[in-house]
Amino acid sequence: MAKLPIRTYVISNPSALLGTERVITFRHSAPVGSVVDLPIDGRRVRALLTDTLWNGYRCAELLFTNL
Repeated sequence: MAKLPIRTYVISNPSALLGTERVITFRHSAPVGSVVDLPIDGRRVRALLTDTLWNGYRCAELLFTNL
């Protein structure tokens, strides 16, 4: 079974969650199009992995849902 590559992602819309333009990066091996759970500043958030590139990183979009 082939191992999936580990890619570095950057959150493209962190201000929506954190209120700042801080750069948040993380590494993940899930394929593009996957939704992954991440811990950011003590919160569990969900992000969609994309193949859009920004400064050499792939972008991930935070997902928001109403509870």
